Amino acid sequence: MRVVDFFLLLHAVAALKCNVGRRRALAGCFSGAVGLVAVPSRSRATGAADELYELVRTRRPSQWQDSERARIDALVSEVVAQNAPWPRAGLVGKWRLAYLQPGPKGEGVDRRIPFPEFGFNEQYQIFSSGRVTNVGEVLGPAVRVEVKGGLEELDSSVTRSPKRFRALIDDGALCAGSACAPLPISGEGLFDGVYLDDRLRVGQNLNGGGARIVQVRVE
Repeated sequence: MRVVDFFLLLHAVAALKCNVGRRRALAGCFSGAVGLVAVPSRSRATGAADELYELVRTRRPSQWQDSERARIDALVSEVVAQNAPWPRAGLVGKWRLAYLQPGPKGEGVDRRIPFPEFGFNEQYQIFSSGRVTNVGEVLGPAVRVEVKGGLEELDSSVTRSPKRFRALIDDGALCAGSACAPLPISGEGLFDGVYLDDRLRVGQNLNGGGARIVQVRVE
């Protein structure tokens, strides 16, 4: 089974056969109930990034009302337009999904792995040196899907956003506690890091419909 867009969330899993509509994507892409306390900032951002962080840091994708989305979308666009410097070491850590902005045609993030879409689930991305792990809860933290792979930047000379990455998926598992059953998952995905500071991350899916994700650091 090949996963491309599951890896992006959020972003690096694309070109799927079944499109998740706007509401379904917002309500179902591993939105959840735990890990809602973001890590305190070491240095506060200012302006749009500061406001965006304060608005999303304790929220889940399933919690947003349509009346709130216009302001969040405007802040995301403003942050992305900064083409801010990319802190090379800043990506390492654990990031929780807080907001999903559908692509220009309303695309969300698609996936090939079926699982129940419960509002108490969370989704995380964990970045280390040259690796990334996506964790999608199925029944809260007790049951989860983990997708792992190599991570490489496509042009090391780029020092500002957007910063393009390739994820090479080579491992997957369905886990209950510490027991995991392997899943036959492989694939490749591209995504742009369009904003990054020590507490806030915005990424954009390139394989699918251009959806953006907003994440907050939890570790």
